[in-house]
Amino acid sequence: WPGPLLNTTRFFMDKAYMGELPARREAMRGTFDPGYLSYTLGKLMILKLREDFQREQGSAFTLKGFHDRLLSYGAPPVSLLRQVMLREPGDSTI
Repeated sequence: WPGPLLNTTRFFMDKAYMGELPARREAMRGTFDPGYLSYTLGKLMILKLREDFQREQGSAFTLKGFHDRLLSYGAPPVSLLRQVMLREPGDSTI
């Protein structure tokens, strides 16, 4: 395990500009916490939703508008948010 943990620690230090101790803690968390994958997957799904929503909205897209609309639905699964947010403009029913 030292190799992967060391590589991951360096990754966090280089890419997230973390100090060595916080980077190592994050690497350990990612390695041993089963919930970490769900958190990361959800984040990636929201980033993809934002990209698709921006493409759909075109010049009308604003980051604030995206976040306001996303948060207005509460906390359903991201797959459901995707279905609702990529419907026709103005249709905000769940």
